Amino acid sequence: MPDRWRHLAGFLTVAFLAGGVRFGVRVARGDATFWEQSYGFYFDLAQKLVREHTFCLDALTCAYWTPLYPAFLALVTGGERNFLSIAAAQSAVGVVTVWCAYHLARLWFSAPAGWLAAVGTALYPYFVVHDTALQETGLYTATVALATLALALVSVSSHPLRQALLAGGLTGVAILVRPSLVPIAPLALGWLWWSCQSTSPGRRWLVVGSYALALLLVLLPWLARNWLVVGRPVLTTRLGHSLWIANNPQTFTHYPVESIDRSTAAAWAAMTPAELAEVERATRRETDLDDWFRARAWAYIRSHPGATAWGACRKLGAAFWWQLNPVKGRMEQLIYGVSYVPVMLLAGVGLWLLGRRKNWPALLLCVAHVLAFSVVTAVFWAHTSHRSYLDVYFIILAAGALASFRRPDARPLLSWK
Repeated sequence: MPDRWRHLAGFLTVAFLAGGVRFGVRVARGDATFWEQSYGFYFDLAQKLVREHTFCLDALTCAYWTPLYPAFLALVTGGERNFLSIAAAQSAVGVVTVWCAYHLARLWFSAPAGWLAAVGTALYPYFVVHDTALQETGLYTATVALATLALALVSVSSHPLRQALLAGGLTGVAILVRPSLVPIAPLALGWLWWSCQSTSPGRRWLVVGSYALALLLVLLPWLARNWLVVGRPVLTTRLGHSLWIANNPQTFTHYPVESIDRSTAAAWAAMTPAELAEVERATRRETDLDDWFRARAWAYIRSHPGATAWGACRKLGAAFWWQLNPVKGRMEQLIYGVSYVPVMLLAGVGLWLLGRRKNWPALLLCVAHVLAFSVVTAVFWAHTSHRSYLDVYFIILAAGALASFRRPDARPLLSWK
């Protein structure tokens, strides 16, 4: 069998394995579990989109959530409560993540590392369970991985401008799934400028400008829509509310051991009658309510700088810790720890290998992702599901380390200069 066909057959096997195990686990868990343990507002938004052609769940949530995951649900279900359609579609999205992991590992390390990364991503327990949950995590992980692969290929592409346009567009798509990715944009622009240093300054500006232009063009329709609907060109009107959730006296009453929602409920319960009256007056406009929460959060941060700094450290520790956040049952904790801890330990070796081989573009791109996530987490907060998209890159680094143990002379398919 020619190498090309053997390669295709191998990847199709891994793809069917990834999709099949995700779909099978979701079906085994059952329809009731799917709807009960989910973010039901996403499906409510999908139904609104199908039936009323609007992203407004109610008068105060017209721009609260970004549009792509509800739109994805609307597309695959037609607004009907179809558990199997969602499970199948999101299993296929999980295969996209596997495909990206495979190609990034081949690019950064070697072909054997690509296969290890693909199998690792296909069978990673957290992905197997959560890729098909009624939440945006699986779609976000896949779109970020696609954007990262496109970005990694810019400096080695024969058509860097076209590749930069693709990378910028895909980054915009990922942001419209979950806006917390925004900090990666300036880091990506700096990475592009540095990684294309072998070209002329004019060419570098064109590459960087192509990425920024594509990113802006993808985001612009949503920004314009929000300007018309809520009076402000924002990605989301949840920024102030999220900042308050993460920075108030009740933030750590339940989080991170329990859901941040429990801490939020405690913060609402602790409000004085005067504060509740202010909230009531602010509900006349969606942006006014967001501004009120933002002001309250900043007031707390300014008056409690020490507690805020310590809280940021606690949030980061919880996000990267070996235990699930919020804490689950003993068996779930064990499965997660047994899979996550070895991956993280080997990822450290993989990162060291990238530095040793002077593969700075790959190393810096991984660091940029961790840095962007860490900034958001320190300011706001994160559960394990928010960090899990980074596990793709940890798995890739771990695969590179494992492949190097067996073949220390293996080299990436593309060289970086």
